[in-house]
Amino acid sequence: MPELPEVEIVCRNLNTILKPPFNIKSWIFFRRDLRFKIPKRALQQIIAVPIFAIKRRAKFILFESETGFFISHLGMTGAWRSEAKDWIRRKHDHVAFEYAPGQFLIYEDPRRFGFIEFIKKSEIEKRFKDFGAEPLASHTDFEVLTALFKKLQAPIKTALMNQKFLVGVGNIYASEILFRAGVSPLKKCSKVTRAQFQKIWHWTQFILKDAIEKGGSTINNYRNSYGETGSYQSKFFVYDLAGETCKNCNSKIKQIMQSGRSTFWCPRCQK
Repeated sequence: MPELPEVEIVCRNLNTILKPPFNIKSWIFFRRDLRFKIPKRALQQIIAVPIFAIKRRAKFILFESETGFFISHLGMTGAWRSEAKDWIRRKHDHVAFEYAPGQFLIYEDPRRFGFIEFIKKSEIEKRFKDFGAEPLASHTDFEVLTALFKKLQAPIKTALMNQKFLVGVGNIYASEILFRAGVSPLKKCSKVTRAQFQKIWHWTQFILKDAIEKGGSTINNYRNSYGETGSYQSKFFVYDLAGETCKNCNSKIKQIMQSGRSTFWCPRCQK
């Protein structure tokens, strides 16, 4: 599933391609059967209404207009791409909108876990009220975050992936962050020391920024809006490397299950 770096890259791609402000001239609906049925009537309301900003919140892409936001979540395999008017439709294309004469932005999603929704401007705060801090935002206070995490009895990896506390970090980057910080994914948050939290916050920002610079991580399907794969997966220390030799200590990388997700770690390097 695309995490913060991959969604941020797509958001930046869309800003370059669409160059806000722009108007949605028309919608073309091919298949509405995503995770939730595409709200055709709601999206028709923003035809000819200027979209003046495209931004990311957590793992969501927000297209902002005066009347509200149409919001895209990529799910596991969702992707936006730009095509000219005579493009050849792909099997998993779901919806397209014309943003300039003869130019279309198309959403495709083979596994259909993504979704598109429309939220009125007056309801946007309510929509994201249960989401936590942005790890790369300048206003995020890591002293406050540390105090919050210290109260938890959950394992630190599970907490890092909980979008109520910190957004955008998923299974891939949580494993990599904790390896670089030298902290066991099994360690309860309440037992993590202040020094360890400082390392976790440092590596959270470092790894997310580095992944963005490297185009994100392509494990299976991820492509940006230009059809390009990411390369950050070549820098993984532990993720999806169970049984391989740790680059730090030459012991074997282990794989365990936590909250139904695979965790990769080095028991010798992570305490």
